[in-house]
Amino acid sequence: MLAEMEAAKLEAAAPLCGQRRWRQQLGRMYTSRQLMDECKTFFFTGHETTWLLLTWTFMLLASNPTWQHRARQEALLFLHQHGDMPDFDMLSRLKVLGMILLESLRLYTPATLLAREAFSSIKVGDLEIPKGLSVWVPVLAIHHDKTIWGEDADEFKPERFSEGVAKACKNQMAFMPFSFGPRNCVGQNFAMMEAKIVLCMLLSQFTFHLSPSYRHAPICILTLQPKHGVPIILRHFRP
Repeated sequence: MLAEMEAAKLEAAAPLCGQRRWRQQLGRMYTSRQLMDECKTFFFTGHETTWLLLTWTFMLLASNPTWQHRARQEALLFLHQHGDMPDFDMLSRLKVLGMILLESLRLYTPATLLAREAFSSIKVGDLEIPKGLSVWVPVLAIHHDKTIWGEDADEFKPERFSEGVAKACKNQMAFMPFSFGPRNCVGQNFAMMEAKIVLCMLLSQFTFHLSPSYRHAPICILTLQPKHGVPIILRHFRP
C-alpha cells in the first residue's frame, strides 16, 4: 500500500520534477525524513530563491528596455495562443524568457555557495580530499569567471544562452544555479515554471522602469539580496 502511494505521488509530481528525475526516483523508496527534506526544498525554492530570481530579473529588464520589449512580445503571443492556464510543456517553449532567466541566474545567483561532503577519500588532480571533508563551491564567482564566460562575463547578455546551457560557455558544468548532476535542486523545474508564469502575467500588463532612488548594492546573506531593495516604477502597458 505504501509503495503504491509513493508511486502515485511521484506520478503526480512528474510534470514538476522532470521526466528523467521522475524515472530515477520511481523505483526508489523514500524514508519519511527524505520526504520531509524534499518538501522543505520545495518550500524554500518556492519562496526566497524564486522571489530573488524575479527581483533581479525585474531590475535587469527595467535596465534593458530592448530585452524587456522582446520578452513582452513573446509573453503576449504566448498568452494569446495558450490563454491563462499554460502547462509545463507550453512554458518550456518560451525561449526569450528562458534566456533572460538563465542570464539573471548567472549574474545574480540566489544561492551563491554549494556545500558537498566527501563520502570517501578522493584525489582531484594534485588535490587530496579526505573522507568527511566539506567542500564549498563558490558558484557566484564561477558564474563571473572571465576565463570561462569571456570578457563580457559581467554584462547582461541573454543571447549567450540562445543555444542552451551547453554552448553558453567553455564548460557547461560552470553554470550551476541549481547545482549540477544527479543531486541538483529538486525544485529547479518548479522554480523556472513559477518565474515564467509571473513574468508572463506582469509583462503583459505593465512596463518596468527603475526608480531614480535605486541603489545597486547586492549583498550576500545566505542568498544574494539587494541591500536597499529594487524600487520599480510600473506603468500600465497599452498595446
